[in-house]
Amino acid sequence: MQYRQFLSLPTTLLTRLLIGHITPVIILTLALALTMTSLLSVTRVLRGISDIELSALHRESALHRASWSLDVTMRRHERACRVRDVSAAARSDIEDKRQALANTSQATRNVSPGMQAVVQGWVAAAARALDGDVCTALNRPELQAERAQLDDRTTELWAQRLGELHAALEEKEGSAQRMGTRAVVAGAILSIGSAFLAMFLARRMARSVNVPLRRLAKAARLVGRGRFDAAIEVRGPAEIVALAEELSRMQRQLAELETLKQGFLASVSHELRTPLSKIREALALLKDGVVGPLEQRQLRVVHIARVACEREIRMVTTLLDLSRLRSGNPLRCLDEVSVDAVIEAAIAEEADEARSRSVRVQLEADGDAPVGKFDPVLLERALANLVRNAVAVSPDAGRVLVERRELPRPGCSGSWARVRVVDEGPGVPEDIRGTVFQAFVTRSVPSSPKAIGVGLGLALAREVARAHGGDLLLEDTSQGAIFELWLPLESASVAAATA
Repeated sequence: MQYRQFLSLPTTLLTRLLIGHITPVIILTLALALTMTSLLSVTRVLRGISDIELSALHRESALHRASWSLDVTMRRHERACRVRDVSAAARSDIEDKRQALANTSQATRNVSPGMQAVVQGWVAAAARALDGDVCTALNRPELQAERAQLDDRTTELWAQRLGELHAALEEKEGSAQRMGTRAVVAGAILSIGSAFLAMFLARRMARSVNVPLRRLAKAARLVGRGRFDAAIEVRGPAEIVALAEELSRMQRQLAELETLKQGFLASVSHELRTPLSKIREALALLKDGVVGPLEQRQLRVVHIARVACEREIRMVTTLLDLSRLRSGNPLRCLDEVSVDAVIEAAIAEEADEARSRSVRVQLEADGDAPVGKFDPVLLERALANLVRNAVAVSPDAGRVLVERRELPRPGCSGSWARVRVVDEGPGVPEDIRGTVFQAFVTRSVPSSPKAIGVGLGLALAREVARAHGGDLLLEDTSQGAIFELWLPLESASVAAATA
């Protein structure tokens, strides 16, 4: 099963995996082969020492033993002849040792010339000792001198051969050590190189896959947030490029669906606005008694209907504004629009709702009223939505603070107007903070009298702020909710944002 899954990998990725895995294995195999070759060379060197040097030494040692045995026999009988006549026994022993040395010399080949000369000298000395009376010959000064000279020559030759063997062993040992060192160094270099190559190939392969995947993930997050205009440019394996193309195709389809949705909402909202306006006028006429006086209970029913109608008209207007902003229609900006005047108009629009809840809406403005190039109608609706939400979540007899200041915005140039709307409600739940500005995403607020709405107020407020070149932010607080509306006061900023 795992083998089939491995073979089912895309061709490009499979090739990269094979290269990344096989290349280090090949290098390690070469390192192992080099090490084994060096070990075989060392083995041949040691075998050469055993076969050549030690064999030669073994052959010559047999001649040395036979020569020394002959010398020891002649010395022993030389001392015995000084006490009594042992010529018969001496002749027999010396003849046996001489014959043994001659036989060993004939059986031993490939010995040094010096050793051959020494052996021949011992054989000749034994022959002269056997010529005539053995005891007399053994005690002759000239034969004793010859034997002493041969003994010295044998000892000297043996010491020389041992020295030559030692030197040869040292040379072979040095050669074997050099081979072993080269094998270890070469194997270590190849192993380290293989490790670095494996890490390099793995990093490069991972980078060739991870980087485009991160870009795809970022693009997917933007698509999930409703951003369908972000370009998706990915380079990498053919399979990832194909995935990016599929994501781009999906992005285009979602953009088309979003356009259709916005058009549908705009059309439906426009069609609903006219009958709702007529219903509002009819309710106003009923309240004013145009068709006749109404009782108190009837006026109460008319009031309830008017409140519901106003709420629906406000929702339809919000839908139309949101569709107009998202379709790219420009703002209807005016010069020298007072921010404070817009805030006061928004507060006045929500005054009835605040009085019905006994909620105080307090405005704190710092310094002179700043002015800028704004769309006053849209800006008023955005601020009214913020105030309306704050009033809706505040407890009875609570307070909503609307604070306006003119100050620089962190990370931005120029002068900015900051409008903060602070309520005393339970705050925004943690699980909806990431989606609180998305359209049609809403839920009830625990421990709050606010009913579940459609989820358009905050979405419209942020769209209006961003269309003016500013932004709407939610502060992280432990109690209550604080929304910050930032508006640029320079015409250049507004013009760039609405272009």
